[in-house]
Amino acid sequence: MVQTLSRAEDDTASGDLYSWTYDIIRVFKTSHMVDIPEVGHPDVGDVNLLPDFPFKQVKFSINGTACYHDLGKFIADFENAFPHMRMVGLEIQPVPASGSNDEKLSFKMDIIALIKPPSL
Repeated sequence: MVQTLSRAEDDTASGDLYSWTYDIIRVFKTSHMVDIPEVGHPDVGDVNLLPDFPFKQVKFSINGTACYHDLGKFIADFENAFPHMRMVGLEIQPVPASGSNDEKLSFKMDIIALIKPPSL
């Protein structure tokens, strides 16, 4: 049972939270057709989804551009790969045409992740 919990906590945030958030996005975006030049500074707080939950959460923003279907695949794959994280507050806008046939969108969203509690 302890090993099952430990494996379930593998994708929770730990250590230097800014490095952790940046690395998660940097590594994950390499296999997707999204451009994410900016990862926001993480903000730590109480979990606001469940009352009296023993974990803390980290929330950070990402900004970028992608085609509609590529963005959808990125979001779906991310949430499937990291069950303890959620993307929330998605804002999208069309990017003005630059002569190419790509219909790009600019996007901004927040990612909320659980923080691994200190070992007892």
